[in-house]
Formats: sequence, C-alpha cells, structure tokens
Amino acid sequence: MNTQSAILIKLPEKFGADEAKKLGRELKNKISHHALNVVVDLARVRQIDLAGLDGLLDCMELVAKNDGALQLGEISPEAATILELTKMDGVFQKFPALEAPTTFEREEEVVAESGEETVPEKIVQPQPVAA
Repeated sequence: MNTQSAILIKLPEKFGADEAKKLGRELKNKISHHALNVVVDLARVRQIDLAGLDGLLDCMELVAKNDGALQLGEISPEAATILELTKMDGVFQKFPALEAPTTFEREEEVVAESGEETVPEKIVQPQPVAA
C-alpha cells in the first residue's frame, strides 16, 4: 500500500516577511528529501501582511514544482478577511477537514514561529476540493 505523508504547518499570530522567509527555508529542506504535501494552519493568525501572503504563494509554488500540494487548513476570521480582501481566497485550495485516518506515515510538524520541530497530533492527506 502506497502511503502519502503531509506536513502540518501552524503559522504564528503575526505572519510577515521574516516568518515567511523562515518558512520557505524550512520547506526547501523538507522538499529536498522527497515530494510532499503541505497543510497550512492559519487558526492562530491575527495579522498577515502582503509579504506574508507573498511568502505563502512562494511556498505554494515551491511545493508544486516538487510534485506536492499546498492547502489551507483552519483559517482564523482575521486571516479569512485578508484572504478575501486580497482575492487570494480563491488561489489556495482549502483542506476539507483535519480529521483524517491514521494510515499515513508520520512526518515532523514545522512550526514557523519557533523553529522547533514536533510530531503532529494528526497526520493529514490533502484531497482535491470540489468547486
């Protein structure tokens, strides 16, 4: 049975240029080992600026070039507002739910704010979202 792995990224309350650069560096290290799927959790995000949005787009492009997929998980009301106002809510695919079977390989979780890697509580598999 072929299993897929995913990385769950939990963004900090403030996501700007510095955090986006750090996220990009960490993803490049992960991608160099194998193709992967990424779910970005924006549940804690209260502030996101244009540099942060640009960083998310760069990460999406990087993951796509390596045969992976980047999707958004939970989105805070503040982040949802910014995504909607910038018309970027249609650019990113949304992950249907963070409830997933436990038949996937474990991957480390990337925490953009602290740089520490931890084992995620749940492993998720990105799936296409019907329009």
